[in-house]
This record gives sequence, C-alpha cells and structure tokens, in this order.
Amino acid sequence: MAAFEDACGLALDTLPGPQESPVSIVFNDTAYATVLATPDQLAALAVGFAFSEGVIDRYADVEALDIETSRHGFRVRLRVAERIARRAGSQARATLSTSGCGACGVQEESQLLFGLTRLPATVLPETATLATGLEALRNESAPGMHLALGISRAGEVVTLGRDIGRHNALDKVIGASLMAGSMPALVMTSSRCSLELVQKSVRARIAALATLSYPSRLAVEVARSCHLTLINCHRGRRLELLSRGDD
Repeated sequence: MAAFEDACGLALDTLPGPQESPVSIVFNDTAYATVLATPDQLAALAVGFAFSEGVIDRYADVEALDIETSRHGFRVRLRVAERIARRAGSQARATLSTSGCGACGVQEESQLLFGLTRLPATVLPETATLATGLEALRNESAPGMHLALGISRAGEVVTLGRDIGRHNALDKVIGASLMAGSMPALVMTSSRCSLELVQKSVRARIAALATLSYPSRLAVEVARSCHLTLINCHRGRRLELLSRGDD
C-alpha cells in the first residue's frame, strides 16, 4: 500500500469535501428541529422537510420564509398560521437530526410512518428515463454529496437536490417541487434506500423511487404496501423492480 498523502496542513476551504452546518427549522417562534445539512437550497429544504414531517400540508401554508444566520449555522423561520405552529410544537423533534439519519429524534413510531397511504396505479417508468437519470447522477456528482433528482413523465430532469444527507437531498427536491406547484413522476437518489425515503416519496404522492443501491427490507415491505414503484439500479449495472405500482 502506498504511503499516506498528508493533507493535514491544507486549509479547510481548499478541501473538496462538502459543507455541513446545523440548520434550525422554526415555525413562527416554535423551534421544531435542527438538521445537519449542506447550507444551500435552504428554502426548499425547509419546505420539503416541513411537508415530509406533516407540519404543513401544502406550500400555501407558508405565509413567509426567512433565512437567518445563527452562531454556528442557519435558522429558517417559516411564518405560518397559529394552528400550524401549535401542530409543530406538539410533534417537535427531541434530538438533533444528523446528516446520515433524517429520522433521528422522532419521538413516536407514528411520526416515522406519517403520510403512508396506498398510491393510485400508474405506468412504470421507461428504462430510457432511468438511463437519463443515471447519466445525470454521474454528471452532477460531487465529492461526499448525495443527489436526488426529480424526473418528469417525459423523462426530463426537472429538479435537483444536492446535500451531504440523502434525506435532505430528497427534501430539497420535494420542497422545490411544492414551490413550483408540480411533483415529479419519479425521484432518483444516489444512495441506498431506507424507510424514510419511501415515506417521504409516498407522502409527496410521487409514484416511483429509484435508488443506486439495495433498499432495506422494511423499505421494500412498505413500498409494496403503499403501491410505490421501487427500483434498485445496482449502481447503473442493471435494473431490479422490487415493488410495482402499475397494477
């Protein structure tokens, strides 16, 4: 094995790795959660996170959105009706949500499974559409970052979320889609698939989810129960249909 290449003396801003900052999500004056995330697309992240958590039901629930700097990171304050702020207070996270686990701090199992329902039947994605997504993942990749793509039924990449956390990347796609008024037909992520990615996709009524590596068994079980099309792309080598939503 070759000797170490010593990078200990390099300045932090010259390193190729991703940024990671604490981002606090606040509803009016109610602190809901702090997530560790890449500090860009913060408005989309906050809206997507709030929707995935079930605090808001639509983008119109957000009356205003302010991004503020905090001592070590950022604070995104969503101005909402008082009833929504009370809802946020009743289900606030107990602990920090790390960049590796978007479900950290969930107090009840019911919160983790919120929004799960049976999706309506729809056609399977075309293999050419999946090939387009895989090419986009390769072209848009960055060291240490996860990507999530929103892809239209016509096979066009319409939304891109990039973050150190795979769940944050998907929340950015969901949030940007809510803000644009249209959800993609398919989301593709550069990661493995855990239950939370299935939950977020079903909650957003996205018909299909494709991931680069193998999902957990629980993710497959829930995808099948919810009629979510779930595809394992095996790092672009082959396509494996694990759950189908076309029947």
